[in-house]
Amino acid sequence: HNATKEQKVLRGIELLQRHFDIVSFNNHTQFKNDVLAYTGWKELGMPHMNVHKKPIEFTKGEVEKLYKLLVRNGDVDFADVVKQRYTGHLSYLSNV
Repeated sequence: HNATKEQKVLRGIELLQRHFDIVSFNNHTQFKNDVLAYTGWKELGMPHMNVHKKPIEFTKGEVEKLYKLLVRNGDVDFADVVKQRYTGHLSYLSNV
């Protein structure tokens, strides 16, 4: 695919809107708590499986290289658009 990063971001947002009713971005704990409060559901514990138990360490160079790749591919822009579009998108439920 020779799509620009802008085209990739737009396509990603289009797919989110078309295929997902709810999007949780960044503060998953708050999102979970909001859904439980809105619905009255009880929290179900979920065991942590397949967890890497050792610390993961990256060099500064590795982090910089990864970030540059994320910027070049449009991932950073996509995350920013998702955060802007979906932050607080269920807030209207708190008035119900």
